[in-house]
Amino acid sequence: MEKSKSYYMSLNYPIQIEKVDEGYCAFIPILKGCKAFGQTADEAVKELEAVKEGFFEIFIETGKVIPEPVVHIDIPHDVFVNLSCKEELEPYISC
Repeated sequence: MEKSKSYYMSLNYPIQIEKVDEGYCAFIPILKGCKAFGQTADEAVKELEAVKEGFFEIFIETGKVIPEPVVHIDIPHDVFVNLSCKEELEPYISC
């Protein structure tokens, strides 16, 4: 199934904001190169939305893979082995 730009825009990508000499830089670490600048943090985040939209358009047009946000959870082994639903989680475990 091909995913649309609106699908990717609806995902909650974690954003980082850094203070730089010119103001602020907002970026999405998992989307390499997807960043925007502004005089304020709010302005940088607002600009990032437009950049993100263009990023998705280009990647979809060129057939490049768009990474989706993921959640990393640290579960102690003794807790994991006692979970009732561990079989459902096992495909997602990386060592």
